[in-house]
Amino acid sequence: MSVETIVLSNDLKELERLGVFLQGLAPAMGLDDQTLFQLNLVCDELVTNIILYGHPPEERYMHTIRIDIGAAVDGWELCLTDRGVPFNPLLQASPRVDLSVDERGIGGLGIHFVRQVMDEIRYERIHDENVLMMTKRRIQEEGIS
Repeated sequence: MSVETIVLSNDLKELERLGVFLQGLAPAMGLDDQTLFQLNLVCDELVTNIILYGHPPEERYMHTIRIDIGAAVDGWELCLTDRGVPFNPLLQASPRVDLSVDERGIGGLGIHFVRQVMDEIRYERIHDENVLMMTKRRIQEEGIS
C-alpha cells in the first residue's frame, strides 16, 4: 500500500492546504468524488477539533498534526496523529439526534458524523500521541462485487 503524508501546523489556516492535498491525491488513490468529499469533511472535522481543543491555548501553535492516507485493497486507510491531550473520540457518547437543537445542546455531532461516514475507527495512545486509524471502504456499485 502506497501511503501519502501531510504534516499540518496546528492552525486553522492549514485546512485549506489539507483540502488541496486530498484533492491532489484523488486520481492516484482512485477516490471518487463522493468519497473525496466525505474524507475531506472527516479530516476537516477532526483536524479542527485537534486545533481547537487538543492543546492549552498557550501551546496551540507549537504542535503539528500528521495525516497518512493510503489505498487499501477494498478502500482507503487514514491515520491522524497528534501530541495533544489524550482524547479517545470513540469513548464519547453518541448525541441524541432525536432531540431538537435546543434540547440537545452544542457539540458532539462532528464525531457522530465521522462514525457514520467511516467504516472502521480505532484509537490508541502511543508514545504520548493520539493515533486515530480509520478505514473507508470503496463504494460497491449495485450488481458489482
